[in-house]
Amino acid sequence: MRLERDHLPTQKPVEGKLVLHVDRVACLFARVADALPTLLHRKTPDSEPWRCVPWVLALAFLVRSAIALSNDFVLHPDEIMQYLEPAHWLVFGNGVKYWEYFYGARSWLIPGAIGGILKLFDAVGLGQPSWYVPGVKLALCAISLAIPAGMYVFARRHFGEYPARVALVAGAFWYELAGFAHKPMAEFLATAPFMGLLALVVRPSVDDRVWWWGPVLAVLTAALRMQYAPLAAVLLAILLLRAHRRIPMLLATAGTVLAVGVFDAVTWNGGLFHSYVLNLRFNLVHASYLGDESPPWLFLLWLALASGGIWAICVLESLRNLRRYGFVLALIALALFLHSAQEHKEYRFVFVVIPLWLMLGADAVTRVMAEMPARWRRCGKGLVAAVFTLVSSAGILNLLPYQQLVYFAAWFPETGHTYFVRREDPHFAAYRYLVRAAGVKSVWQRDLVYAQTPGYYYLHRNIPFYDARAANDLVPDQKAAQNLVSHIVSSARDGAVPGYVLEEDFGSVRVLRRSDNNAPVPRWHSHTPIMVTEFAADLVRRIDPTAPRPPPHAGIRFLCPASSDGVSGNRTGCSGYSVESGRDVR
Repeated sequence: MRLERDHLPTQKPVEGKLVLHVDRVACLFARVADALPTLLHRKTPDSEPWRCVPWVLALAFLVRSAIALSNDFVLHPDEIMQYLEPAHWLVFGNGVKYWEYFYGARSWLIPGAIGGILKLFDAVGLGQPSWYVPGVKLALCAISLAIPAGMYVFARRHFGEYPARVALVAGAFWYELAGFAHKPMAEFLATAPFMGLLALVVRPSVDDRVWWWGPVLAVLTAALRMQYAPLAAVLLAILLLRAHRRIPMLLATAGTVLAVGVFDAVTWNGGLFHSYVLNLRFNLVHASYLGDESPPWLFLLWLALASGGIWAICVLESLRNLRRYGFVLALIALALFLHSAQEHKEYRFVFVVIPLWLMLGADAVTRVMAEMPARWRRCGKGLVAAVFTLVSSAGILNLLPYQQLVYFAAWFPETGHTYFVRREDPHFAAYRYLVRAAGVKSVWQRDLVYAQTPGYYYLHRNIPFYDARAANDLVPDQKAAQNLVSHIVSSARDGAVPGYVLEEDFGSVRVLRRSDNNAPVPRWHSHTPIMVTEFAADLVRRIDPTAPRPPPHAGIRFLCPASSDGVSGNRTGCSGYSVESGRDVR
């Protein structure tokens, strides 16, 4: 008994300290929760919701659709490489497989969703590019409407009804939000659930009807664009502080995160979050090779150039009233900091900043108008509308000063054809022609590598498709090319190709046809060329020494004319079959 009594006094202080720490955490938690109304600047709207909201969104969809259907351009090769081409392979069985999908470094969330749209079109007999290409674009345009809708809902509770109306119009018709709406890029798609999450943050209460939406939108934002995870985490933490049912919300968050991890594991037949872990490790290793690729202030310059300087005016004006604009400014600063800290920079990475600074500008304009004398107010509104229309119209026509400098990865242009409604990349017209042309047995894109081509997504033929590198590996001379390729897509400046005649001219791009196109061409074992650079393969092997090596000749294997067995490993591609002569020599 004495021993037990001796130990009792030593236990009580420990328990007391634990209770004290818990009380302190609870007190800090309560203080942060009490400060949220000031941080969010939440207020009751000063008038009824705008009746024109559905009409503005409908008009925004029409504008986005018109831009999407008027032109084809590639902002960045990832658009086709990482999203459209894998979706096409998933549904139709042919498509170029890039290193991310060879090693499993990308999630199937976006390609899987696009694949679902392609499957739907194919199921109703519309599985042709003339149908599914515009269909996918229109579906993405519809998803993008969540951005201006989220801007209106957030601004209405954060700033007021009239600033929200200006924000809605700005989000509906600003040229970047409209011009990139049909692009399947992770940044553009992740901004939609982010804006929905931002709108939830300023709701009057986080009640039973919406508490589960927060975890879903936050996790979806992070799953689509991993670098947006800190932004989503901040908003989700605010929702948790405001929620009455925190435990269910935490459980919903954990369940949604686990669902993403399981989806990744199942689709890649690997561990939980397989693609996210590999992608993160790859980028960490890759960063050590970049050195001083780009300065940290590059995003500030790009935002200024892309907006004609308007973004800088909006941010500087907002700095004068941190109490009112501090929350939005903090989100902008966090997004810019996260992406400026990494060496590799592309303007699309900070797409989420665009609706944020537009909302700042919407409120600033409304407040300036309110302070004007009544007789000048109408002129002021007209001037603001004119400037917005002028800059946005110039942007969609690529007429803003130095605008083309924005569409670079660091200091290097990605495509050279980033035009929203003008100067369509003629390669897309050439591929649309090849889809319907007669006698197309195989295609050689003579002057581009796979990553710069429209790919099988636009070609949509179950035929051999060679890029500049693959053909150079397999074709020793021009004469051998005639035995391998029926049609060539080439730059007009490349001159004549012996054995081929001009079939169609698309300005700077030509489609050439083999003079004698009656002879067959070697068939492939499967129409899934594998594009893995040695640099990417070396970096992956640094992460995982057991990672497979990419196959030779882009994994292209021919089917023998006299046999159905595909044999790989040499240039002939088939035992006893000669690419040079195009005949069986056994």
